[in-house]
Amino acid sequence: MRTLIITGGFIEQDFAKSYLEEESFDMVIAADRGVEAAKALNIPVNYILGDFDSLNPSILQEVKSQLADENSLFELKEFPPEKDYTDTHLAIVTAIEAGATSVTILGATGTRLDHVVANMNLLLIFLNHHIEAKIVDSHNQIYVIDADTHLYMDKVRGKYVSLIPYTDLVTGVTLIGFKYPLHNAKMTKGNSLGISNELLEEEGIIKIDQGILIVIESRD
Repeated sequence: MRTLIITGGFIEQDFAKSYLEEESFDMVIAADRGVEAAKALNIPVNYILGDFDSLNPSILQEVKSQLADENSLFELKEFPPEKDYTDTHLAIVTAIEAGATSVTILGATGTRLDHVVANMNLLLIFLNHHIEAKIVDSHNQIYVIDADTHLYMDKVRGKYVSLIPYTDLVTGVTLIGFKYPLHNAKMTKGNSLGISNELLEEEGIIKIDQGILIVIESRD
């Protein structure tokens, strides 16, 4: 089940509209202020959740009024502000429980770098459940890999492909079809070896023996 999570970070409306014209989803989850973005984009949602500390109260009231309608097609999950998980984390758990097979997250980046880093870390949850997942914004596409991965020039979202170790050590890293190739290399935290690579061929291959890499496809 192709799933879209809209969460409370920055979302560039023009980008989101064009992206959603290209992609289709079977399930949509809006987390906290992501409800405002879903409303602005006129996207029907299946789940609305969060502690709603950053959602306009009038919109929350509107949501609750809609929920009272017996024809309502979404489920509301409200949580206390004092909780162990972020709203994005709760949205991820909901997506997995609802049977998501692939997930795209909008609104996971923005000015709150603590949330950005946390959201990138949360991608590991999907990897552990063997679910394809990515964070997308107008300049980046972010995902994590632990196995050989093929990238294609016409699908990479930007000029640059950066590889950042998620685990302390990633071994056997081989890059084929890239401007800066690697052969059976070791990548460690605290090193910028994998930043700002580029595809030279129509198909690029990232090979890994052990470990996990964060992959960031980006444009300026």
